[in-house]
Amino acid sequence: MKFKSAPLAFAVSLGLMASNTLAQEFALEEIVVTATKRAVSLQNVALTVNAFSAETIEDAGLNNAVDVATITPSLTIATPLGPFSTRVNIRGIGTSGTDPANEPSVGIFVDGIYQSAAGLGLSDLTDIERIEVLQGPQGTLYGKNTNAGAISIITKQPNIESTEGYVEIQGGERNLRKMTAAVSGPLSDTLAYRVSGSSNQQDGYIKNSGGEDLGSNDDWNLSGKLAYSPSESLHVTLSAAHVEREGSLGGADATVSDATNGLLMANGYAADKNNPFDYLTGTSANTGIKVESNALSMVVDYDFDSGSLKSITAYDEFENSETIDADRTQLDIITFYEKRSGENFSQEIRFTSNSDQALEYQAGLFYYDGTVTRGDENFALGEIGEHMVASGFANTGSTAFALIAAAGDNAKMNHEWNTRTIATFGQTTWHVNEQLDFTAGLRWTDEEKQARLQSDAISTALITNPMAVPALPNGMGGFFVPTPEQRKAMTLAYGIVTPIDADWKRSSQNVDWMLKTSYNLSDDAMLFASASTGTKSGGFNGVSGLTRADREFDDEDTLSFELGLKSTTLDSRLRTNITAFRTEISDYQQSFQLPGGAGTSVRNEGEVVVSGIDLNLQARPLENLTLEAGLMYMKKAEITAGANKGDALFLVPEMQGNVAATLVIPMADGTLYTRADYSFMGDHTTGSDFVQNRELLNLKIGWRNENWNVSLWGKNLTDHAYASFTTENLSFAGTSAYILAPNRTIGATAKYNF
Repeated sequence: MKFKSAPLAFAVSLGLMASNTLAQEFALEEIVVTATKRAVSLQNVALTVNAFSAETIEDAGLNNAVDVATITPSLTIATPLGPFSTRVNIRGIGTSGTDPANEPSVGIFVDGIYQSAAGLGLSDLTDIERIEVLQGPQGTLYGKNTNAGAISIITKQPNIESTEGYVEIQGGERNLRKMTAAVSGPLSDTLAYRVSGSSNQQDGYIKNSGGEDLGSNDDWNLSGKLAYSPSESLHVTLSAAHVEREGSLGGADATVSDATNGLLMANGYAADKNNPFDYLTGTSANTGIKVESNALSMVVDYDFDSGSLKSITAYDEFENSETIDADRTQLDIITFYEKRSGENFSQEIRFTSNSDQALEYQAGLFYYDGTVTRGDENFALGEIGEHMVASGFANTGSTAFALIAAAGDNAKMNHEWNTRTIATFGQTTWHVNEQLDFTAGLRWTDEEKQARLQSDAISTALITNPMAVPALPNGMGGFFVPTPEQRKAMTLAYGIVTPIDADWKRSSQNVDWMLKTSYNLSDDAMLFASASTGTKSGGFNGVSGLTRADREFDDEDTLSFELGLKSTTLDSRLRTNITAFRTEISDYQQSFQLPGGAGTSVRNEGEVVVSGIDLNLQARPLENLTLEAGLMYMKKAEITAGANKGDALFLVPEMQGNVAATLVIPMADGTLYTRADYSFMGDHTTGSDFVQNRELLNLKIGWRNENWNVSLWGKNLTDHAYASFTTENLSFAGTSAYILAPNRTIGATAKYNF
C-alpha cells in the first residue's frame, strides 16, 4: 500500500512547497450539468451525477468510456468480446449486449440522442465537452432502458465568434499511433462549422502463437457540424458522423483441460501453461471485428418569452461482423461468427419553461423506430472444426461425438427485430420558497416489438445416415427407427442452433414516475430525497439452442429510493456529495450461459435488490492542488426471489473507489502539471465462479501553455493482470475463457491548440 499512496503523497508535498508562490484566494470551479435537460450547477441538482469536463478528460487521459469507469466508482464497463457485447453496470445493475434482443439497462446518449447499443456510443472519446454519469432510474426524462442510469456524452459545438482548433498526436507501447484533430469557426455572421476526427492504431496486448495478437485496434472516425443562428431566438445544428473500427477481437486467454492439452501435443502444438494471466494464447482462427456506422441529426432550438422549444431528429445505421475462436486453442474445434446491422430513427420534441419562476416545467413527445438484424439467409453462426470429434470424446468420454458431429457442420441464422416506441413525458418543479422544492415527473410509453427468427442446423454427421444407426432403444425394452428429423435433432449442430422459423409480436404500455424533494439547509448545503421507477423492455431471445417457449422474456421494472446530501464548504474548497440508495427490480432480466457454455440467453428472475452508499469528494487544499475521491459501498446486491434466490450479482464488489490528485506549478511561461489516479474494485465474480479484485494506478506528467500541451503518461503502472469477464467451461473443448484487460502501457502525447 505504500507504493500505491506514493503518487498522491508526492503531489501533496510538491503542492505545499509551491504554495508560497501562489495567491491564497482560490476555490473549486463550478460544474454545470444538463442531467435534468436544463443547464444547472451540479451542486443544485437533486440527483446523483458524476460529471467530467473536457479538462478532466484530458488530464486523466480518458480515451474511451471504459476509462471513464475507472474514475467513477458506481460505473463498471466490461467488454467480453467486442463493442456490441459491452456490459455497462451502474450501481451493480447492467446488461450484456451479446444478444441484440437484450437491450441495455444503462442508456447511452450522445448530444441527447439515444444509442440503441453500447457499441455505438462507447467508441473513442473525440472532441468531448463533458460526460455525465446519472445514477438510478431516469425513466421520466430519458425514457426506456435507463432503469439503472444513463451516460450522457456532450460533444463540442461550433464556434461562431472565432476560428479555433487543435491537433493531438499520441505514441506509445505496442506501436500506439493516435492522431486527433478538430477545427471550428464562423462561415458568416449566422453560420459556423466544426469538423473533428481521430485515427487510432495499436498492436494487440496478448501474444498469439496461432495468429494475430489479440486486443489490437485500427479505428478512425470523422464528424462535422453546422450551426445556423439567423436570430437570437432560433438555433439549428446539423451533425453527421462516420465511424470505422477494426481489430483482433477480445483479449482472451484461457485455461484448458488435461485432455485438451494432450490433443494439442498430439497435433504438434505446445501444451498450454494454464496460466490465464500470462498474456499468451494460441488460436486456430484469426479472431477479429469490423464495425462501420453512420449518424445524422438535426437539433432545433427556439426561444420564446416563456421558455424554449427543442427538437432532436436523429438517424443512424451500422454494420458489425466478428469472428470468434470459441475454444481459444490452436485446435480447430469450433468457430463462431457474428453479423449484425441496424437502422434507427428517433424524434424528440420538448418544451422547457423558464427557470425564473415559482413553477417550472418540461413537457415532450418522443418517437423511436429501430430495426436490427443478425445474420442473413446465407450466414453461418458457427462451424464445427476437424478436431471437434476428438476433443468431444477426450473431454466428455462420450463416443457419440463420432455420430453427432462432423467437420463443416454449421448453423444458419437470419433474425430481425423491430421496435417502435411512442412516449409522452413531463416534469414539474415547484419552488415553494428559497429552501424547499418539490418535483414530480411522469412518462407514458407505448411500445410494440416484432421479431422474425429463422435458424437451421446443417450436419453431415453419421447419425443423419439411416444406415449408421438403424434403430435406437425406445426405453421400454424395444427399439424404434428414428425419422430424419429425429436424427437431425440428435446432432451437435442442432444442439447449438434449434431450428426455428417463426414470427413473434408483443406490445406493452408502461408508466414511469418520479417524486423528489430538496431542501437547502444553507446556501452551501442541500438535502434531497427521491423515489422513481424505470422500465427495461422485454423481447425475444435470438440466441441459439432455445425452444419457442424459451424465446420471450418480459419487461423489467425498477423502483428506486435515494437520500442524498450535497455540500460545499471551506470557502468552496471542499465539495462533499453522499447518497444512500436502494433499488428493487422485479422480473430482472438475467443473462446466463447455456449448458455447455455455447451462448447466452435471457430470462426473468423474480427479484433483485441493490442497496448502498455512494460518496464523492472534491477538495482544493492549495491553489495548485486538487484532490478527488469516490467510494461506493454496496451493502446488498443479490437475487432475492426466484430460481436463483441468494445468488450475488456478478461484477459487483462490496467496495470500489478511486482517488486522484492533480498538481499544477507555474514554469517557463506555462504550467507543469501532474495527475495520479488510483482505483480499486474489491472481490467480485466476473461472469463465472471466478473471484478477483482489481487495482489500477495511472500517472500523467506534462507541461502546457496557451498553445502547447506535452505529456508522458502510464496506465496500469503496477501491471496488474485482471479479467474484465470470464466464461463458463466450454464442455466439449475443455476450455474456460478469461477476457483480460490491457496490461501496463506507457506513452507520450503532444497537442497544439490554435
